[in-house]
Amino acid sequence: MALDIITTIVTPAAKADLVTLADVKTELEITGTAADAWLNKVISRASAAAAQYCNRTLVQEVVKDEFWPARDGYPWVLPGGVAPLQLTRWPVTAVDSVIENGIALSDPTDYRRQPGTGHLVRLDGNSWPRKWPALPIVVQYTAGYSPIPDDLQDAVIRMVKARWFLRQRDPLLRQEETPGVYSATYWVSTGADGAITPDVSDLLDNYRVPVAFA
Repeated sequence: MALDIITTIVTPAAKADLVTLADVKTELEITGTAADAWLNKVISRASAAAAQYCNRTLVQEVVKDEFWPARDGYPWVLPGGVAPLQLTRWPVTAVDSVIENGIALSDPTDYRRQPGTGHLVRLDGNSWPRKWPALPIVVQYTAGYSPIPDDLQDAVIRMVKARWFLRQRDPLLRQEETPGVYSATYWVSTGADGAITPDVSDLLDNYRVPVAFA
């Protein structure tokens, strides 16, 4: 059934960075602070690129989802319903409140949550799964990764590391030679995903949400 969803960030993350400056400097074997400002800037950009590639917010935040299921006009009202309810963020680490048509529900009496997928399963009086009714539902919860998984951190570190070593040369240069007397081959991006190298995309693909266009 048609379902309108309004998502509000209640408590935003202090930073959207997926890796710390200290971990990046350890990887690059940097002990001084001269490059800290540049590294912090690139860490933020690489983290944003990773989140964009994955089509989702990865850091932990408190959010509120309002679900408005479509209903038939009176008097042709059909029961309808949603099963299960898919939250817009995951993994879910805590659910603060679930309000169904103004009435507060409780876990595990009225619903159960699947943290890894962000599913909320509505329960009947016998604790069996059933559809969520076609009524307004408001869920406030905490979702995102904390701590950030090692492979996500590794992906961002690789992106920052590549930028670090490309500072002193043309980042698009793939190959050059002298014999003829000079020839050069340049790397060309193939779009939004083209800026992500294969080794990084292999790590990020585990967290990527497919996007379908109607």
